[in-house]
This record gives sequence, structure tokens and C-alpha cells, in this order.
Amino acid sequence: MLTWQVHRAKEHPKKTLFASIILGVFVISITVLYGLPWTILTLIVLFASLNAYFLPTTYTITDTEIIIDKKIFKNKLEWSRFRKYYITTTGVVLSPFTKKSFLDNFRGVHLLLPKENSEAIINFIKNKLDRTQELK
Repeated sequence: MLTWQVHRAKEHPKKTLFASIILGVFVISITVLYGLPWTILTLIVLFASLNAYFLPTTYTITDTEIIIDKKIFKNKLEWSRFRKYYITTTGVVLSPFTKKSFLDNFRGVHLLLPKENSEAIINFIKNKLDRTQELK
């Protein structure tokens, strides 16, 4: 079992500060122009769309499943769902297809990797998917 946490907002403090300032100006302008009800709706929509950046995400991979905990919801995925993996600049994409497809971004799962100890995670994924392919 491997567990790690990724928090993009802490990893990029300058970007986070800049984004927070832009969002603050946007929310204040919505408040001035449209009032409190629209401000509340704006805050809900912004939180729903940006929580993956501002809140930490915890990943746990075991022999049977992958657990993605985004503080708002927890997603459990069975290993049998995945056939292949691709390494990206920020992590690993687990794909349900045996060959690379444009649908990987939609049907696959992107696991963000930490800056350190990512090799152990990649090796675990590689061994797990290779073992799954041998059984079929």
C-alpha cells in the first residue's frame, strides 16, 4: 500500500497568490454589480470548480483499489478497470484502453505525483498493471 498527498496551492505559492487576488477582485465585482445572492452562487461555483487546486488530494493505492480523497468526495476505483499507464509531466494517467486513445483524458484517471518518491509509485503501478495483463 502506498499513500501520498498533493497540494497544488502549497506547491505554487506565487500562482496561488495571483489566482486568489484575481478571484477576490472577481467576487467583489459580482457583489457590487449584482448583489449578495449572485455572490453566494459565484462562490459555490468557484469552490466546486477550483477545490482540486486549493485543497489537498490524498492518493492511496493498494493491491485491490485506488482511493482518491479530495476532501469533498472520495473515489474508489478497482485495478481491473485499467489496462495501461502513461507518465505525464505532473503524474500518471491510468487508462482503461490497451492502446493510446484520445479518450484517455476522459475515461482515464490522472494521478498527481509528489516531487519526491515518485519512482516507487510508478514502479508499483507498472508492476500491478503488468501482473494484471499476465493474468488475462
